[in-house]
Amino acid sequence: MIATLRSKINFEKTNYIIILLYAFMMPLSRATNSLFDALLIILLLLQGNYQKHFNTLKRSPLAKVLLLFIVYTIISLLWTDQLHEGLNVKKLYIQWFAIFAIALSIKKEQVFSVVSAFLLGMLVSELLSYGMFFEFWTIKGKGADYPTPFMMHIDYSVFLAFSAVILLNRMLSKRYDFKEKIFLTLFFLTVTGNLFINDGRTGQLAFLVGIFATVFIHFKVNLKSIGIALLLTTILFSGAYTFSSKFQKRIAFAKQDIQRALSGDLSGSWGGRVAMYIIAADIVKSNPIIGVGVGDYNSAATEALAKNNHNLPERVITQVQHVHFHSQYVNTLVQGGFIALGLMLMIFIAVIRLPIVDPELKELSILFAVVFLTAFVAEPLWLKQFTNMLFILYTGLFLGASLHAKSNADHA
Repeated sequence: MIATLRSKINFEKTNYIIILLYAFMMPLSRATNSLFDALLIILLLLQGNYQKHFNTLKRSPLAKVLLLFIVYTIISLLWTDQLHEGLNVKKLYIQWFAIFAIALSIKKEQVFSVVSAFLLGMLVSELLSYGMFFEFWTIKGKGADYPTPFMMHIDYSVFLAFSAVILLNRMLSKRYDFKEKIFLTLFFLTVTGNLFINDGRTGQLAFLVGIFATVFIHFKVNLKSIGIALLLTTILFSGAYTFSSKFQKRIAFAKQDIQRALSGDLSGSWGGRVAMYIIAADIVKSNPIIGVGVGDYNSAATEALAKNNHNLPERVITQVQHVHFHSQYVNTLVQGGFIALGLMLMIFIAVIRLPIVDPELKELSILFAVVFLTAFVAEPLWLKQFTNMLFILYTGLFLGASLHAKSNADHA
């Protein structure tokens, strides 16, 4: 039966169509994200050729460390007390097998079409967001006060930041002509504007660092490139401050919050994060190597607070027992110890070192790592469905591009 099914499926064409739809729908639908992710994994299993696929993947350090991270987090269920929560978190990492499905099926000439499909999806999302902001319509009861169509503002800000970096990289590239760069510039300005009418400081921080990384890639690190990056960030962020009352309020709120935290009042947003890091440090001291297990970060926080609550505000004590630690670095360290944190960093080192022949894709892989590593400071992006899917899609594309480069080198 499986053999008959295999003979009827054009795997190359089917995979390409699914990946295109996956990229386009990613900013627009939670349900289709999970559906396309599952379909890619199922098609990989149906296709067979397991030994061939394994031999292809084992040539890549990135594929190896990704698989090692997945296996390690599965093993960490053995010392997880909250097994149900651990299994819920584990689903997000099991979905990483779609990375291998994308990498093994994508052709190098198809990668840019997938990136374009993603940007088109972001354009549709933007139009909907601006429509909400200017009160033309509401989506799921949200309007001008929360112009984020289909995901949380934090997740949306990461999507916007990465999209803006893709566009900025193309604007600085010699690959595109003047007319194309006019369109890219207009698109970049709308994406940047959207980033600042939303409240996602995580994406804004990632965008700031991404600007410097993009400029340094094209002009190297010198006084000229530093000056260009500073000028660009000054123009964009001062423009955002001038025209976005929401951004002004967020800046004022952040200043007050930081001042409160420095004076010892940890009841605010920034102070709450400091409190979470204090509690996380207590947990890590007791479980430094292998952590508490993939599902136990909340229960571990409860236990740590029972031993020493550091006289933290009651609101913070209640919150930290029911939410994540607002940092992928901290969450990974608590869940899997320094082993997991080391593997996480090895993943991004491997992404940066991928042997990708196409200059723009190589640049994009580095910028992708920069955006995620920066956003990881403020949010656990792997624990969120939308941003986890963003990681899956682009890691799969970059891995696939590098596998083609290795294949060409082997046949040379």
